[in-house]
Amino acid sequence: MNKTNEERISELENVLEQMLKPIKNIPFRVIVKSLAGCDVIPFDADNPQDVKMLIGVESAIRCCASEVKLNPIIRSRPNEVGNDIEPFVRRALALQGFQVESPKAQNGTTKGVGYPDILMFDQSNRATYIECKTYHIASENSTMRSFFLSPSDSFKVCRDARHLVVSFEMVSTAVPGSRDSCYTALGFKIVDVAGLLCDVKYEFNSDNRRLYDNRIVLKQGLFS
Repeated sequence: MNKTNEERISELENVLEQMLKPIKNIPFRVIVKSLAGCDVIPFDADNPQDVKMLIGVESAIRCCASEVKLNPIIRSRPNEVGNDIEPFVRRALALQGFQVESPKAQNGTTKGVGYPDILMFDQSNRATYIECKTYHIASENSTMRSFFLSPSDSFKVCRDARHLVVSFEMVSTAVPGSRDSCYTALGFKIVDVAGLLCDVKYEFNSDNRRLYDNRIVLKQGLFS
């Protein structure tokens, strides 16, 4: 039986309604396996190599905090501080004897944005991906989204590895006569995201070519 236009639209609406319901508590390791075909290796507290690696990462983080204390991060908005902490982490990890690289996608390309920030190799040449984060103590238990991972043709995971999030608890003092603040590190967390649960929420998007299509523009002009 041929369906009417209204029936087809109704079916599509029902499908979209189901699609747009958020999916919750997807294991991070399942997401990475699906996107990259790579395994997320959990941290093993009984493995001496893992323990040695964690000690080295903690030492690097403490060095970071000392360096940031001597050279505070100056920013007007707290959410910009996370990007600034990454160079400190890279330098400190290298000083601890780790090999530090920018993660590459499976097609060999390198890009700065997106998860993860750093690919690190320990003294046994084992790979660990590291994401750098900052947070304020008041937002530590917030349900506001703070960890993002988006599907991409150039997803920056291309090997089996451990996955850590290195987070710094930041405090700020206002810069007199300015909208800026000085940020220093008060504490830290090292998180094994192999056990992280994530949610997914679909979104619709478009582009300028379609947004500014003459067929839907009502008025346009120039200012004199």
